[in-house]
Amino acid sequence: MQALYTQYKQQLTPYYTAHEASLIFRACVAQVLQVDEQKTYFLSDLTATPQQYELLLTMLQQLAQHTPLQYVLGYETFMNLRFAVTPDVLIPRPETAQLVDQIIDENKHRHALRILDVGTGSGCIAISLAHYLPNAQVTAVDVSKEALLVAQKNAHSIGVNVQFKHLDFLKDAASLLPEFDILVSNPPYVLESEKIDIEEHVLQHEPHLALFVPNQTPLLFYQAIANYACQNIPLVYLEINQALAKETNQLFESYGYTSLVEKDQFGNFRFVRASTQKH
Repeated sequence: MQALYTQYKQQLTPYYTAHEASLIFRACVAQVLQVDEQKTYFLSDLTATPQQYELLLTMLQQLAQHTPLQYVLGYETFMNLRFAVTPDVLIPRPETAQLVDQIIDENKHRHALRILDVGTGSGCIAISLAHYLPNAQVTAVDVSKEALLVAQKNAHSIGVNVQFKHLDFLKDAASLLPEFDILVSNPPYVLESEKIDIEEHVLQHEPHLALFVPNQTPLLFYQAIANYACQNIPLVYLEINQALAKETNQLFESYGYTSLVEKDQFGNFRFVRASTQKH
């Protein structure tokens, strides 16, 4: 195993720090050998079968081709829950967890909440809310059938009940009755022109359908959400493009909401909270 550890570090250090490469190796070994990650610090105590060794080499090859570690492992931890991820869904990110935390904190004392998650992807938002707000009824929609399969698998493995629906929200939102207390969404918001700034591993491997919007209509999804939500939904939580924070905020205010732009943990304008009541 020591030789394999050296091989990982040699091939990955052009893309990662030595420390990061070491952590990646240990995560892969823990996954393949099905051992606690702490045990991977004692390589002399670990033995891999030929099949396991071959799998670890395959994982290294994928990593060297910029495949994100989460896709190589097949999962990501989000809100202390384990979510399966495939290239059909975005990898859950800490900013999104911050948004989910806010929703939970602000609504944990409310009962019989009805929540709609638009563009659910892996289901990380909807499933986390269903897990930590057990009295809530959560509905999640996505245009991608492949993403919904991943989300359904995650709901089953985590043990929560979420109603998933295959829906093109831009075209068919009207078919979904706006009978919800909260709408949450992390929709596509990266402009096509911003691709030049996107990290290579994201650009090559994560689903563009869930990432990008045309330069000509940067608020495409937010416009659809505002138009739908203003009918009857009093509280909206959104992850947004920081470069369009002012425009997104103004959009929801134009629909009669009291809207606030909030920063993420990295100091970027990342969220809009829109309410029909002053907060």
